[in-house]
Amino acid sequence: MQFVSETRRAAAVERLRHMAEAADAIAGYVGRGRAAFDTDPAIRDAILYQIIVLGEAAKAALAADSGLEASYPAIDWSPVARMRDRVAHHYWATDREIVWVTASDAVPSLRRAVGDALATFR
Repeated sequence: MQFVSETRRAAAVERLRHMAEAADAIAGYVGRGRAAFDTDPAIRDAILYQIIVLGEAAKAALAADSGLEASYPAIDWSPVARMRDRVAHHYWATDREIVWVTASDAVPSLRRAVGDALATFR
């Protein structure tokens, strides 16, 4: 078992909270519907930004406590980080359909997994 200092654990938990907040924000934007996503660039930009936050927070959580990956396998750590990298570094090749499916289908299950993980720290 790996020892993680209280400070690093607290940082990891805070990043998990950021993941939850980003997922909640995405849910709010998705709730406006597919038509809003397709016609309103601000909605698309907001979802893309929150996807970046999700991925960055996932990376930071693992950097603070690498044991989280094994402890919480229901969180898709690697796909979240890869999606963040894709959006941030290959923005010109971002497929709207993939973004919508990620936001409307994958993020809700990720949110549940992150919520379950956070519940173990209370």
